[in-house]
Amino acid sequence: MPTENKPADPFGPSGRTFHIHLSVRGALRDFSKRQLKGLFRAEGRRECTADEAKDQLLEAPAQGKEVLPFGPPCEGFDFSGNGCPGHDNPPAVVNAHDLVSMEIAG
Repeated sequence: MPTENKPADPFGPSGRTFHIHLSVRGALRDFSKRQLKGLFRAEGRRECTADEAKDQLLEAPAQGKEVLPFGPPCEGFDFSGNGCPGHDNPPAVVNAHDLVSMEIAG
């Protein structure tokens, strides 16, 4: 009978969350004008033009930013290239009602 080979859970019992980020150099190299248009929002919440987005991306390495977060930066975000360090998910909350239901069912 074959045995199932399950590796240890690398993300822990409750899992981990990783926030995605954008490589500045990759976007400058690979994004078309169509993809750059609306990538950022300018003052007044208006979508930026492709040229404005390119200017923003060209400014980032001068500020020491190799990657940019999608959305607000999370705790511990590393702009120098590593991005999000990962965050442990809180354990699932079990209320007293669930515990009683499990005892009755078991």
